[in-house]
Amino acid sequence: MKNLLLCLFIATGCTSPQHETKKFVNQDFGAFSINIPQTWKRLDAQGIDSYVGMIAIDGTDTLSFDLGQYSSNLEDEKVYMVRDGEIYVFEEVLENKEPTVNSIYKYVGLVGEVDTLQYIKEQVEWVEIDKRKAKLVKPKKSGLGTTGVYIDSLWGKGYAIDKFQINGRNLKPTNEKDFLEALKTLRFKQIQ
Repeated sequence: MKNLLLCLFIATGCTSPQHETKKFVNQDFGAFSINIPQTWKRLDAQGIDSYVGMIAIDGTDTLSFDLGQYSSNLEDEKVYMVRDGEIYVFEEVLENKEPTVNSIYKYVGLVGEVDTLQYIKEQVEWVEIDKRKAKLVKPKKSGLGTTGVYIDSLWGKGYAIDKFQINGRNLKPTNEKDFLEALKTLRFKQIQ
């Protein structure tokens, strides 16, 4: 009887939800595919001049993508401005909140005395994804900022070069980690 209970404990006790490995599945979006956790859901969106869509990670975190000539390059939003040799910073950033359009600027010092890099939320790394040079963007502080990738030339020529970006903002640390893993699996195919 002890051996039977021990076997049952070993068989069921070692698969606690905290230690389960997430199952990643290949999701085909037509022009590209990506391996994402099976619980993430594709959402359709309507674009005007590009192919756009979204991926719902959970009840609060969402990713968005844009494939077209005008896709965002995921530049860090400036949370400061310089005017007449003085630097002004969004108050929300000083309080570790997300800046809004109606944010009030607050004087913090002369440009020469203030390190403006401290107000940049993201860090950039250049990587290779699907044999393409890609700009990988990650928050300096997990959970506050943009996580994503931008590729500035998939196909086309002249002014008609398609770019690609996929990103999430202020993702929970576990979702950020899974998303960064998923980005490595991006694969592109030009659709005529």
